[in-house]
Amino acid sequence: MLKAISTFGMIEDGDKVLLGISGWKDSMLLAKMLCELRDYSHLNFEIKWVHIHREFVNETVDFNQFLPFFEEIWLEVEVFNMKVPEGSKLKEWMDFSCQRCSYARRITLFKLCEQRWYNKIALWHHLDDAVTTLFMNLINNRNWSLMPPINRMKKWDLVIIRPLSFVREIDIIHLVKKENIPFLSWTCPIGDKSRRKDIWELVKLIEEKEEKSIENIYFGAVKEFIKCYKDKNRITD
Repeated sequence: MLKAISTFGMIEDGDKVLLGISGWKDSMLLAKMLCELRDYSHLNFEIKWVHIHREFVNETVDFNQFLPFFEEIWLEVEVFNMKVPEGSKLKEWMDFSCQRCSYARRITLFKLCEQRWYNKIALWHHLDDAVTTLFMNLINNRNWSLMPPINRMKKWDLVIIRPLSFVREIDIIHLVKKENIPFLSWTCPIGDKSRRKDIWELVKLIEEKEEKSIENIYFGAVKEFIKCYKDKNRITD
């Protein structure tokens, strides 16, 4: 995680970071690691956790079970109920997709940041997520488009950061178990039937044949992004 943060200067002194937490293993690990960075590094920044409750999927998540964990890492928490307008395709389950759900939650996070003066949003996507998205864009849209580790939003005057971009999911699983970090099981109603899940199964077949292929694909794709980002923002190693 530190490699990604330092490569892109993801977190700086004075930042107010809103951490979107689903309760799944990735976001819970990210919460702990960012709090440790806040407490033990030279960086002076503020972090707050928020969970976007999705009324349109009938979520029944009780985050009270995690209160001891959040108190231990000194993380302020809030559950925000996302309201879906009448007639929305999300509310009516018309053309429901991961992309549409993700977009709706992201807009909610943007508005919260605007209202509360947070300048960065930390998301929990890891390297495996990024490669899956890369293949989805290539197969579905003929577009070699990467999920960026850092993304400066012009319209919202915000920066999206993904500190786990260089971390494999298997390493996250090991760390969560080692640190005894609590987390929710999968709660998405279409998670096992989604296009993303199908593409990830395809990607795993490649890795079964070629060891280290996932890392090579990702870092090959991200290499040019890193160069362009550093040149544009004058970041040095």
